[in-house]
Amino acid sequence: MTSIQHKIVSFVLFNALWFSAVAGRDSYIILSGVLLALQFVYSVGVVKVSWTLILRLFAVGLLLEAISISLGVIDFAGGYFPLWLAMLWLGFSSMAPVALDWLAPKPIFAVLVGAVSGPITYIAGVELNAATIDSMPLVIACYAVIWGLMMAYFVFSMSPKKESGE
Repeated sequence: MTSIQHKIVSFVLFNALWFSAVAGRDSYIILSGVLLALQFVYSVGVVKVSWTLILRLFAVGLLLEAISISLGVIDFAGGYFPLWLAMLWLGFSSMAPVALDWLAPKPIFAVLVGAVSGPITYIAGVELNAATIDSMPLVIACYAVIWGLMMAYFVFSMSPKKESGE
């Protein structure tokens, strides 16, 4: 497969996972688990993404999400930090090195993409009743910062020295 084909497969898998997890939450947790497993196996087994890179991205994502939850910016359906949300973070962390690797050499653009697209996904999640919020401007501002930071860490993690473990 070509690089673009890998990007498409990974992106489609993640978006199926996103929809299953956000729209279906606990009712679709098995489907979400299958999609997550496919995403992870595809990234690690087929594309040969380092599982340590995926786990580092996952850990930072969980930390950033936990901060927003702890600050009361958002409340997710299913508890403080529901399983479906953790699955989404692992899915994103598996997809990003494959489908978003083209952003790595463009750090400012990557941060801007994160700052704009990140909040949009949370707004969609709120509309699908996956979360409740008190203030839309606060959610947009908070997740613009979180996703800008996440994409900055992604760019940092994708540097050749970091990818090879040096």
